[in-house]
Amino acid sequence: MGGSTQWAVIINLKSGKKHFRRQMLYLFHQLNNAGIDYVHQFTEFAGHAVLIARNFARNGHRKLLVIGGDGTISEVVNGIFSAGVATDNFKLALIPRGTGNDWARFWGLNRDYKQAIEVFIAGKTQAIDIGTVQFTLENEEMRHYFINSVGFGLDAAVVRATHRLKRFTGSHSFLYFIALLSAVFRYRSFRFQLKTNDLDIHDVLFTMNIANGCYSGGGMKQNPDALPYDGILDAMFVRKPSFRDIVTALPTLFKGTLHHHPALESFRTRQLELSYHNGGYFEADGIIVHCDSPLQIGLLHHAIQMVVPAETQGDN
Repeated sequence: MGGSTQWAVIINLKSGKKHFRRQMLYLFHQLNNAGIDYVHQFTEFAGHAVLIARNFARNGHRKLLVIGGDGTISEVVNGIFSAGVATDNFKLALIPRGTGNDWARFWGLNRDYKQAIEVFIAGKTQAIDIGTVQFTLENEEMRHYFINSVGFGLDAAVVRATHRLKRFTGSHSFLYFIALLSAVFRYRSFRFQLKTNDLDIHDVLFTMNIANGCYSGGGMKQNPDALPYDGILDAMFVRKPSFRDIVTALPTLFKGTLHHHPALESFRTRQLELSYHNGGYFEADGIIVHCDSPLQIGLLHHAIQMVVPAETQGDN
């Protein structure tokens, strides 16, 4: 028995290495006890989960369980949606073992892997939205998918710095905050153009986050009202903050009150066009993506099913 009746388990070895062997043995034991038919494969390098998920999708698998963090599940989403197959019957599940775990945090999943396995076995599903970014790179049309959020300006620069720090210190949740503190007072705004059905802005941009889920950066709430099943994107941006703006904003990042800060502007939209000149990259779910401007950002409403805790109240 295989294909669409079988769960494909994609495991990121580099996500939360501590106690890994014990946790995986427990997972496989629980799957076997529950009578769940599965195959599994480990990732071996950055971007490998894209290829693994794509191959599983093309071979008929429609149920994928991800063991990893935000970056791993984002790679799996990109693998599914780049496979060239119908995606309306895919089911996705997550056992979080990453650094930030922002997508898992929205659903009340934490690094208690036993609880996450119980949620998976219980099997309640929720239809969720998937974000899209279309752009060109070296004159080639590209499309990148995101499940949680995309960031530009300082947001992307901090993620890039975090990846550099990981080489020396490993993956720790406080790395993002360290990278943020090291960059926020030195970063400079750049020219950008933003267009939606309601907005047409030509100004300077310091940072921007466009969200499907409300958490980013290891627990920060830049868009606290974002819901990944309401068919709309929540966005925040800052144009050119003063030193005082930065100092007063930092304490609000993890309290969910940043959106009340006077330097921050927010809007909601189903799609937007963004043009900017800042090194040619953005971050999507903590992954750095290189691009040329402009970018078309949109949303696929209820594009896939996600296994979530039974108490989750969503819009199906």
